[in-house]
This record gives sequence, structure tokens and C-alpha cells, in this order.
Amino acid sequence: MKELFFLSGAFRCGNTLLRSILNQNPNLYVGPNSLTPEILYRLSLIKQNYVDEEGFHKNLDYVIKNVFNNYYKDIKKDYIIDQARWGTEGNFLLLQKNKLLPKKFIFLIRPLEEIIESYIRLDKPADVYLYCDSLFTEHGRIGQAALALKNLTDNYKKNLHIIKYNDLCKTPEKTIKELYNFLDIPYFKHRFKNLDQVDDSQKVTTIRTDKVKKQKYSNKKIVPKEILEKYKEINELYKKYGT
Repeated sequence: MKELFFLSGAFRCGNTLLRSILNQNPNLYVGPNSLTPEILYRLSLIKQNYVDEEGFHKNLDYVIKNVFNNYYKDIKKDYIIDQARWGTEGNFLLLQKNKLLPKKFIFLIRPLEEIIESYIRLDKPADVYLYCDSLFTEHGRIGQAALALKNLTDNYKKNLHIIKYNDLCKTPEKTIKELYNFLDIPYFKHRFKNLDQVDDSQKVTTIRTDKVKKQKYSNKKIVPKEILEKYKEINELYKKYGT
């Protein structure tokens, strides 16, 4: 039986860097964004919409219980970190209802202005204001992450470990040791130079491989102050946990 943890951090906050470091451990696996929330959601709908005949629900419960072991069947490692948006209220309730908790959650975060700047540099939108509005919707890449952070910090803080992107870049070894301590698994001595590039067929997320270092940009030239003011509540949430 593999031991499972959840990575539910905000995007553009070092998830790929963390994967590159942790996957050096031959007994630990961190994958890219997984399909497990969608799988669990669809299985739960089947259970909800069909009458329980001849132990149908019992059989389906067995399938649900083994979703993660089957999803990672070919990964011959004892520790799995499943990266998905598990922290949102809906996905979190899926885990609760299907008796898949308690589990430990990891959340990566950085100042909101830096996240927005990173997205703008990546996508180069024609209309920055409309683009940012799309990021902050309930299902947008920033808005959804903010909902997950709020849900976890409000309701599950004792099993939540927040990693600040700045800490991961400035003191990577210390930050990784703290994560191992939180997960309560044997520490593996990682390297923080000459990192392996995580395979990404879309080439959207790449890392600096020579060493762990934060790239500095002038955010104020890119991110309109009106955006930060419009989404002040989320900005304050990210300031509270990300700086």
C-alpha cells in the first residue's frame, strides 16, 4: 500500500521545481497534475445516480477506495504526492465523503503580484485586464487556488504544510527538510544544483537547472495596480501566507 499525500498549491509558485527536487528520491514520486479528482467525481456520480442493487454500492466503494493505488500502479515507490486541486471545497468533500481522509496537504505559494506577473509573461495577453479577470474566476487558475488555500487554512490547517516560493529558492535544503519532517518520512539527501528538467511535452513549465535561484523581474511595470486593488481580498490572503 502506497502512502499518499496531496500537493494543492497555486500554479507558477515552484511546483515544477519541487517535483524536480523531490523526484531525486528513489522512493518518492511527485507527478504532474493528475486526473484523480475527475475520476473520483465521476465514480461518485455513478454511485449517486444508480440504485443499490445486489451490493452495487459496496462494489463501487471498493473501486473508489483503490483509485489512487490503481492510478499509480506502475509507480514502484512507497510515497506518492498527488498534484491536483484537492484543496477546493468540492474536491475536499469528495475525499471526505469517500473516507479518503485524513491525509497531509502541501501548498506552494508566492506573493500574488509575482504570480500575476508570471502568467502575463507566459501568455502575453492582448488585454491584460480581461486576462486577469479570467484568472480570478471561481475556476480560473488563481481564483481556484485561492479558494483551495482558504478552505484548507480554515478547515484543515493541522494537516497543511505551506511552502513559500521565496523560501524554496533562498533556502532549498532547509525547506525540503521541513517538508520531510511534516510528511514524517525518511529524509533523502537531495542535490540543489544540476537539477533534472521535468519532462513537459508542452514546454510551458521549465526550471533553471544549474541551481535553485529566483529570477527577479519588475512586477510593477507589468501588473496594473488596479488589478491588485480589485482582488484585494485574495491579495491579502496571499500576503498572509506567501510573504
